[in-house]
Amino acid sequence: MEYFSILNFYFLIIVFLALLFPFLFLKFIHPILKKVIEKKNKNLFKNLVKLRFFYTLGYILSPLILLLTLNNTSMIGNDLEKFTYIIKKVSGIWIIVSLSILLNKLLTALNDTFKKNEFFIKYPVNSYLQLIKLIIVIITAIFSICYALNLSPWGILSGVGALGAILLLVFKDTILGLIASIQVYGGKLLQEGDWIELKDLNIDGEVMEVGLHRVKVKAWDNTITTFPTAKFLEYTFKNWRGMQESGGRRIKRRIILSISSIKFINENFLKKLSDLVLLKDYLKNKNLELKEANASLREEDINRRSLTNLGCFRIYIKNYLEKHPKIRQDMTLLVRQLPINQYGLPIEVYAFTNTTKWKEYEDIQSDIFDHVLASIHYFELEAYQEPSSKDLKSLISNLK
Repeated sequence: MEYFSILNFYFLIIVFLALLFPFLFLKFIHPILKKVIEKKNKNLFKNLVKLRFFYTLGYILSPLILLLTLNNTSMIGNDLEKFTYIIKKVSGIWIIVSLSILLNKLLTALNDTFKKNEFFIKYPVNSYLQLIKLIIVIITAIFSICYALNLSPWGILSGVGALGAILLLVFKDTILGLIASIQVYGGKLLQEGDWIELKDLNIDGEVMEVGLHRVKVKAWDNTITTFPTAKFLEYTFKNWRGMQESGGRRIKRRIILSISSIKFINENFLKKLSDLVLLKDYLKNKNLELKEANASLREEDINRRSLTNLGCFRIYIKNYLEKHPKIRQDMTLLVRQLPINQYGLPIEVYAFTNTTKWKEYEDIQSDIFDHVLASIHYFELEAYQEPSSKDLKSLISNLK
């Protein structure tokens, strides 16, 4: 009876210490950990606190004390044996589950802390962390069941191979997502922060996150779109990172000129164009070239080479772009004719701005075409425009 009372007293002390220790940990040890971790990485500590990591760590101490103490105490032959057996099992399962939660929280905190790091952006670390979390949960479930039923976990793990086909079906999306993330990141096809276009899914925006299962993209209207990572294996997509890294954004826009307005230049028109600074050198050199080419031909000969308003206009725009301070001169610069269509003759400007910022790019492009459109009439050319209802009414009234 006296022995039983001592055991009861001893057991009560164990329970009391087990319940007290988490509070002592949070009161005295937690501040020390705070100082140590904050010295290494302040953001990491903030994320750990946000995820309540230290509370989980503190409350794992109670079952740990109970389990270690009861395993080293012989209570066989007394009434506390069954009760302590249950406590051991509950404590063991609690420790296994808590360790799983701690590891998951630690991985989440590391990801949140370093997700803007160049290494995390360059490689699919987030995808791998999610896969590790999934493996931890599976292993935790197996070990918890085995500990509760006194089974060997290796027996269950060896039988997992026989369930491979079922696991492939259950985790099909996870496996496809992992393969997609490895291929996309391994080939350096995609990084967080990239601007992508996936036309098949009507996606156009900035990549916010590439996970094991899903990709998160922020569109330019600030809406968030998510879609399976495996879609990168099914569809083609455009990545604008190369444009951003090059420092130049392409202008590729055309205007359509009316063919009926294209003509040869006479002496009066030539004199007018000679006043343009951007054409002086061109006209001077071109006139010498034409005189040599036409030296053996008569004035009325149709084979004589002559200047046209279209050719002068094209050279004028080219020289204008070459003198423009916001156009990259080390990249392709063209002003070219496209094939004639039912609307007229398209003239295309192909050049690169010296900035990739959207607003500045649009301003530069608009300023250039403001000038191009205003210059058309100086060369006695006409831009094609489909007739409006007002034009038709005017035509009908003139016919009357």
